[in-house]
Amino acid sequence: MSGKVRKIFPGGNTSNGSKPLFEYVIPENVNRIFCLKGGPGVGKSSMMKKIAKEFIENNYDVELHHCPSDPSSLDAIVIKKLGVVFLDGTAPHIVDPKNPGAIDEIINLGEYWNEEELEKNKKEIIECNKEISSYFSRCYKFLKSAESIYYDIEEKYKDCMDFGKVNKLTENFIENIFKDIENKGEYKRPRHLFGTAITPIGHIDYADSLLSEADRVYYLNGEIGCGRTTFLRKVYEKAVEKGMKVEVYHYPLIPDKIETILINDLKIGITTSNIYKDKEAIDLTEFLDKDKLLKYEDDIDFDKHIFDELINYAISNLKRAKSKHDIVESYYVPNMYFDEINKLKDELIQKILKYKNE
Repeated sequence: MSGKVRKIFPGGNTSNGSKPLFEYVIPENVNRIFCLKGGPGVGKSSMMKKIAKEFIENNYDVELHHCPSDPSSLDAIVIKKLGVVFLDGTAPHIVDPKNPGAIDEIINLGEYWNEEELEKNKKEIIECNKEISSYFSRCYKFLKSAESIYYDIEEKYKDCMDFGKVNKLTENFIENIFKDIENKGEYKRPRHLFGTAITPIGHIDYADSLLSEADRVYYLNGEIGCGRTTFLRKVYEKAVEKGMKVEVYHYPLIPDKIETILINDLKIGITTSNIYKDKEAIDLTEFLDKDKLLKYEDDIDFDKHIFDELINYAISNLKRAKSKHDIVESYYVPNMYFDEINKLKDELIQKILKYKNE
C-alpha cells in the first residue's frame, strides 16, 4: 500500500520577481528540517525524490514541492506524519536554520564534489550564471508588463459588475457552508502557497492534486475583475475565524490574487481552475452587465492577446534560463561523488525513522 502524494509549488515566478513561500511549507508539528546546500547538479532534488519514494512506498503521505523554474525538480518534501521536511536552501530561496541542531540541520552536498575539476570550468560556470540572471530579469520584465495589462482588463470588467449582488451571493454561500459550525475558540494560521506556476514548459496547474482529499469542490467561474479573489478571501477568512485549518493558493503572476482555497476541516475546496469546470459552479459572470460590456469588447480582446503574448515571452526566457542552468549542471554532475551521497541518503532515512514513534 502506498501513501498519498500532493503536488504543490512553494514559490512562484511573479510580476515582482521570484517569490518563495517556504515558511508555509513547514508544518507546525515539525520535528526535523533538513536544509540542503550545494550548487546545481549536486543531487539535492534527486536525494529528495529518492527519500520521498521510499516513504511513499511505505504508506507515508508526502508533499512534493516542485520548483517553478524547473518543475521536474523538487524544492522541498514534507513527510507529514513524521514531521520531517527537506528544503533546497540555495538561491533564489535561500533558507538558513532558525533552530540549528534542535530542529534544523544543514546537509552540505558541496562536501561531495571535486573542487579541483570544477575550478577548471570556472569561467564557463560564471558566464552561464550571468546569462541565467539576465534571462530571469528579462522574464520578470515581461511579467511586470503583463500585470499592467491584467489590471487594464480588470478595470473594464469591474465597471460592468453588480457587486451588490456578488456580495449577497457570497454572504449566502458563507451562511450555508458554516451554518452548523460553532466557533472553536482557536486560531490556526492559514497556509499560503501556489497551486499553479509559470514555468519553462508553460502554465502548470496542480489543483487536482491539491484538492484530491476534498469531498466537495466548487468551481468559481468568472472573468478577471469579477470578484473571485474577494469571494475566496471572505470564505477563507470566515473559516479561519471559526478556528478551522485552511490552505490558500495564490495566482503566480499577482500573488495578492487567490485561485484556490481548501477548508481542510470541512473537506471543501473552491477553485478557479478549469480542471474543475464540470463541478458544481458558482458563476460570478451572472452579475455582468453584458450590454455594457459590449463597448469594451474590442479593447478586452486586444488586451487578452497582448497579455498572452507577454506571458509567452516570459516563458521563453525561463526556457532559455533553464537551458543555461542545464549546462551549469553538466559541469557539476561528473564531478560529484554520488556513491557517497547515496550512502548519506540511506543514513538520513534511518535518522528520519526515529520519529516514527514520537
